[in-house]
Amino acid sequence: MKTRSPNLLSGCSVLVQKILLGFIAVAGVHAALHAQQAGSAPTAGGSKGAAGAAGGHSSGGAAESVAPEGIADLKLSPGSMVDVHVFEEPDLDGSYRLDSSGDITIPFGGKIPLASLTLPEAEAVISAKLVSAEILKMAHVTVNIDEYNAQNVVVLGEVATPGRYPILGSRKLKDLIAMSGGLTPLAGNEIVVHRASQPSDVTETIHDHGGLKDERAMDVDINPGDSILVKKAGIVYVLGAVTRPGGYVMQEDGELNVAQAVALAGGTTQQASTNKTRIIRKGPDGTILDIATLYNKVTKGEAVPVLLHPQDIVFVPQSGVKATLALLQAEINAAATTSIYTVVK
Repeated sequence: MKTRSPNLLSGCSVLVQKILLGFIAVAGVHAALHAQQAGSAPTAGGSKGAAGAAGGHSSGGAAESVAPEGIADLKLSPGSMVDVHVFEEPDLDGSYRLDSSGDITIPFGGKIPLASLTLPEAEAVISAKLVSAEILKMAHVTVNIDEYNAQNVVVLGEVATPGRYPILGSRKLKDLIAMSGGLTPLAGNEIVVHRASQPSDVTETIHDHGGLKDERAMDVDINPGDSILVKKAGIVYVLGAVTRPGGYVMQEDGELNVAQAVALAGGTTQQASTNKTRIIRKGPDGTILDIATLYNKVTKGEAVPVLLHPQDIVFVPQSGVKATLALLQAEINAAATTSIYTVVK
């Protein structure tokens, strides 16, 4: 029976030990890399809406989502959920939803009103409450937003799609009009805005002289809760002996005179009695006014054309003599046509 040398056995043992140590080292590296990746990966549903944007506390290594535009000026509203972190007392940390009154309730601190406050203002109010309630001698608080409760802006009137549109912060008037599909062809040059902070009978009127091209008017700030009414343009009616009777929208500047209105209607017909052109207008007290236009003098440059009001009616009567002559001429033409037809036949 052959025996193995002790030196050979010891050499094999050393080799086996080196292989095992190498395998353990490689396994340790893989385990460390896996642990690092697991620690940096965001947990599902754990992202904080504005933690990074507000410069505050973000718990659990959760990933931060992109904060909406205007987050610095965003004001809290009922229904929003905030994440509160108190450095001196971690037991007070947590997520709190604003109730219908805009308050949150924290342990030992009771109700704290946060509605209409920005994040820095909310931090100051909570800190002051914790100190005044003698919970802490000094409080350092950060507040972030977990869930946004967008408020609506009501857009009515001459827009393509009137309705309620949710916004988080202040937006430009042109943005809200674009969201509602833009202005209709009947949109006038007045936009009435009611601010949520003002009584219902207090409004402001924005004069728009160029549609969406009027940057000065379109750059007005609209806040959550405000309402917008795009008023209808004034319409005047041109009736009687004109080429195209009907209603016509007043110009962009809101002004239209009688000569321009008749021109929009294609001018007068041959039977028109232009010297008797009248304006029918409803007065403030409901009475009907009959206003002479001096149309003949206007066309000769001898008089200033009368400015029209919305809902005015410009009536161009038909001359009886001219109508009779036109009818006679039509009958003569018809008779001549009949004679020619008879001869040819």
